[in-house]
Amino acid sequence: MTENPQNNSPEPPPPEKFFVVAIGASAGGLQPLEEFFTNLPDNPGAAFVVLQHLSPDFPSLMPELIQRRTKMEVQSIKDGMQLKPNCIYVLPPRHTLKVEKDYLKLEEHTSERVNYPINIFFNSLAEEWGEKVIGILLSGTGNDGTEGLQRISQKGGIALVQSPETAQFTSMPSSAIPYDFLDGILSPQDLAQAVYSLVGYSLNYPIAQVKATDLIPVEQFEQILGILSKYEKIDFCQYKISTLSRRILNRCAITQSPDLTQYVLLLTESETERKLLRQDLLIGVTRFFRDPPAWELIEKQVLPELIKSLANGEQLRVWVAACATGEEAYSLAILIDEAINAENKEISVKMFATDIDSKALEVASQGIYNESIKNDLTPERLEKYFTYKCGSYQVNRHLREMLIIAPHDLTKNAGFSKMNLISCRNVLIYMQPLLQQQMLRLLHFSLTSQGILFLGNAETLGEIETEFANIDQRWKIFRKHRELQLSLMPLSQPPLLSPVTILPKYNRNTFQFERVLDSVFDICFTEQRLTCVLINQDSQLLHIFYNSANLLSFSTGKPKLDITELVQTPLQLPLRTAIHRAIREQKDVLYTGINFLRNGVNELLNLKIGFLNKYPITNEFLLVLFEVQTRLEKPSSQIEFEVDIETAKQITELEYELQQTRENLQATIEELETTNEEQQATNEELLASNEELQSTNEELQSVNEELYTVNSEHQVKIQQLTELTNDIDNLLRSTDIGVIFLDNHLNIRKFTPTTSNIINIFPSDINRPLTHFTHNLDLPNLVEILSKFVADQIPKAIEVINKKTAEQMLMRVNAYRGENNNNDGVVVTFVNINELKNIQNQLQASKNWLENVYINSPVGLCLLDKELKFVKVNDNLAHINNLSVAEHIGKTGQELFSDWADIYEPLMHQVLNTGVALKNVEFQTLTPVFLQTRYWIGSFYPVVLENGQVGVGAVITEITEQKQIQQELERAKKRLEEAQSIAHLGNWELNLQTQKIIWSKELFNIIGFDFNLGEPTLTQLISKVNIEDQAKFVQALNQLKNQGISYDLDLKIIRHDDGGTRYINAIGKPVYNEQNQITDIYGTILDISDRKQ
Repeated sequence: MTENPQNNSPEPPPPEKFFVVAIGASAGGLQPLEEFFTNLPDNPGAAFVVLQHLSPDFPSLMPELIQRRTKMEVQSIKDGMQLKPNCIYVLPPRHTLKVEKDYLKLEEHTSERVNYPINIFFNSLAEEWGEKVIGILLSGTGNDGTEGLQRISQKGGIALVQSPETAQFTSMPSSAIPYDFLDGILSPQDLAQAVYSLVGYSLNYPIAQVKATDLIPVEQFEQILGILSKYEKIDFCQYKISTLSRRILNRCAITQSPDLTQYVLLLTESETERKLLRQDLLIGVTRFFRDPPAWELIEKQVLPELIKSLANGEQLRVWVAACATGEEAYSLAILIDEAINAENKEISVKMFATDIDSKALEVASQGIYNESIKNDLTPERLEKYFTYKCGSYQVNRHLREMLIIAPHDLTKNAGFSKMNLISCRNVLIYMQPLLQQQMLRLLHFSLTSQGILFLGNAETLGEIETEFANIDQRWKIFRKHRELQLSLMPLSQPPLLSPVTILPKYNRNTFQFERVLDSVFDICFTEQRLTCVLINQDSQLLHIFYNSANLLSFSTGKPKLDITELVQTPLQLPLRTAIHRAIREQKDVLYTGINFLRNGVNELLNLKIGFLNKYPITNEFLLVLFEVQTRLEKPSSQIEFEVDIETAKQITELEYELQQTRENLQATIEELETTNEEQQATNEELLASNEELQSTNEELQSVNEELYTVNSEHQVKIQQLTELTNDIDNLLRSTDIGVIFLDNHLNIRKFTPTTSNIINIFPSDINRPLTHFTHNLDLPNLVEILSKFVADQIPKAIEVINKKTAEQMLMRVNAYRGENNNNDGVVVTFVNINELKNIQNQLQASKNWLENVYINSPVGLCLLDKELKFVKVNDNLAHINNLSVAEHIGKTGQELFSDWADIYEPLMHQVLNTGVALKNVEFQTLTPVFLQTRYWIGSFYPVVLENGQVGVGAVITEITEQKQIQQELERAKKRLEEAQSIAHLGNWELNLQTQKIIWSKELFNIIGFDFNLGEPTLTQLISKVNIEDQAKFVQALNQLKNQGISYDLDLKIIRHDDGGTRYINAIGKPVYNEQNQITDIYGTILDISDRKQ
């Protein structure tokens, strides 16, 4: 196959999903926005959405102001606009914004409720784009955006805020700083650099296209985890590599480290960065009643059964593991409190809330959360269990005291015991399978028989599934169905290496180096008998380097990896003692002169335990070396091993450690007892206070009963009056009409609440003269008008304006009729006619607009009555006729231009008679202006004129230029067909969506098809290619359609009509749309038979 040399490579694959940078700002936000975009390169590779709190009363100039600072295109957002990289989108005033896939959805904000556009968009963007979101909060007041930033962080995105010292208004960025989800607090200039670095790193490390184990080199990955293990005392080695790698790369980009090597150095030197990375890796995703259906099951099924199973006086024990900032723990505490109250049982609750993150536990212990929690809680629970303070909600004290909050590492610390319910949700999903099973066995051990285990809906029980019964499989609620102690499967200490051993980079070259290492030992230690192995601090065998001394023995059955069990019995005690001393003293140990009887020969052995100090991570490993002495040497650093002394010393050390452990345990028990006593004392104080309040309540109840007895005598007398008053009050309250009742001296009798917005009066002003008060009407002589009405009793209706609300109102003044139909005062009503006025104004505006469109339309427009006299004509039609508009009105076409009239009047009569419009009627005529033949399209339609009579309207459009172009195209087409016929060159084009194909006339002649029968299909064209060339031609067509690869082929064909053989040169090319998608393909076929012959 021959390819076109100018287009011989396929189009590149579509790029990975780009970043979306969402920027929220309020007061003082323009300056940091300008500084941010000034310092941002022109093509950062991300889309930017700016959400600035703007006044709804004035047009926004924000797009124009930002455009001055960047070369990227800045647009005001319109509904349905598609996100594209290197573009900036600005939210217009009075709107909120969401995103659906790549499209922005704009909604007008009409509610009077407080608008939080930044939170709304941040939440929507986090759900749709996840890890490809960077959220930024700049200067502003309030706390809009804090909740949204937290959601972005929970979904794996990046959360940044402007540093308060660079912000003009600090409330908005400062509201997010106390939380632990932030990835950076930077100046606008540094924010721009951080965003550029993050996007750059995503291009250099395309996470979606690379295996998790290839994101970060093995050695650097181990170094980072080793640093965190050493300094932060937390082991991430069994967490999922992909999650850790992405977050490490994000931190690397935020700190603007040029590469991972520099970031490792920064991590070693900076305690702040270590804590920030640790916080990023501790994924704290939580909120109140997350997954409501699961909590509904807990509330209605699980807790009632648990509480019913407990007798009065028993204790309900609950453990919320990995509670983060406590939302889930307090959710469970609320349900427990409600369930106990519903069952009316006297049971105590001991509830543990634990987490590895001490900062998150501080938030949980304070129980203070932002206003966004009201979206997750019912109003009743919010009112009962929370107190609103300074823009935040705090959990009430009695609920906080239900929880015992403490730090706890599920991977290291022992679990609590005899738990009725354990909640450990969405923790296991971030860990590798071995660690998951260890934690599940720990939770199984902690549960009492028939205890409940509550997991995240993406988590499973794995190997211990048979130990639980399903309560709800979808929401992962299980019941422990038997009391069986499972082995806890302790992890060996160096699992940092576990992700390394499966890396693809560990290829056959590694095995070549191992063979070389074996050869080195053979060459260097030919004269010596050695056994050299690598172990971890749990004495587990990791690697055997050399074993010429043959001191290791392996038995059949299940393999043992404990090094002390792999050597013979006489060597086990010295080996165990040496390892213990090396770990305790953190230095190398050398024992000499160990007697070992083998095969009837007494041998002397040297034993050395050594550390590997090249990297921090290798401090977890020890090198064990046994050497059979060939020549006895006793350097000063050697220690002669004596069994009795060493054994005694080891026993002494173990006894000392045991004593220390007992003392620590006793101290812990005493502290818990003290705490329990303090809580008991507090409980007794609260009980005493409750009793005092109960006594007071009883006294008040007694007084209330006495008052009720006295008042009951008056109730019957005033019942009718009360009902009547209530009816009037409800009528006045429910109406939106302002009504005020006055006596004949203009004293106030009664008024509706709406009246207070018109006249500045309050309910306490009843019986005071109206003259004492000001009003908001543009009617300075209101009192005079009312006084005149009292005198002449002539009703009045006046249109007025409420200057306070700018509402237009109709004021009516009527008489107040007394019991005997006497004039006993004045009734003044105020009806809001704003809507009516607005409709009138809109109708007038619409009329003016339509009139303007009619006058300025680029086509000729006119209206004629049933006698075909002109009623209305626009300037364009008048210009065509070379007459003024006024000269047309009231005259027929026959009176003005008979040639025109002879053409269109029959058509108009047809429309008047049938009532059916005629569309796009072509005609030609001479006009007074051009004095040459011109072409026109006219449409005629029936209308109802203002006088109610039927008329006809006309729209006249000139198409002279189009006709000329059409004629020229026809001539060009004929010339092209003649040229193709001379050159024996035909062409075709195929629409891939409709599969419609178009052939040129010469192509019919070359292939031998009948032109009058229409275009053959692409399959028919292929069938005419010689059988030897068909496969090549079909392959070229498929590559053209699917990959956009052009082709240039010489083929042999069999003509359709006469079966003759011809040689052709076939060329094919693709056609792309704006989205770089192939929509059509086209090709040419040149008859080259003469050239071939």
